[in-house]
Amino acid sequence: MDARTRFIVFGAGACLGALLLWFFSRHGAPQREHRKSVMASLSLPGMYYDTAVQQKSLFGHFVLAERRTKRADGGVRRELITGGRNRFDDDGRALANDLLLVTEDYAPGIEPSEEAKVEAVTYAFADRAEVAFRQDLPLDWKWDARFEAKPDSAKPNHHWLRLREAASLKGEALFALVDYTRAIEGQPPVILSRLGPIDWKAEADLIRKESGQ
Repeated sequence: MDARTRFIVFGAGACLGALLLWFFSRHGAPQREHRKSVMASLSLPGMYYDTAVQQKSLFGHFVLAERRTKRADGGVRRELITGGRNRFDDDGRALANDLLLVTEDYAPGIEPSEEAKVEAVTYAFADRAEVAFRQDLPLDWKWDARFEAKPDSAKPNHHWLRLREAASLKGEALFALVDYTRAIEGQPPVILSRLGPIDWKAEADLIRKESGQ
């Protein structure tokens, strides 16, 4: 094979390789964007879905604060504040972590431990909450200074609260918004007071669907 032929073969191979790279890149991009979109829609760290499905309790350094109370039936309710899912901006820089409220209920006679079975578990955002009023915001209503309040432009008389300086809080202070939403619930002008909801079962189903299980 002379030099000219080798050059032609090399050039043809390079063009074919470039075409293949272009083809796979073009057809793979939508799939990558879809996976990225699915990951961004999830609210919880990955292991939380596994522990919820397996009815396991959460113990570890990621537990920032904890409460235990007795339910009316004698069972223990364990409330935890933990960090949320790691998130990053388009440049790869870590974003401020969410705060989560994890509520574990145990059957009567069962004390919380790493080996104990969790009867039921719920999740919610502990750093944001939705509050709605029957009519316009009452003139004499004053928001707690620990929270930033913004009206919801899509829902009349609805407001979103965010916990201020959440990253600097410790211990019981992390339950501030949890306690506040419970304290104002049922007050005459308030028709809704809840932490940001998380439907972990729907998100777990989405993970199973995307993974082909």
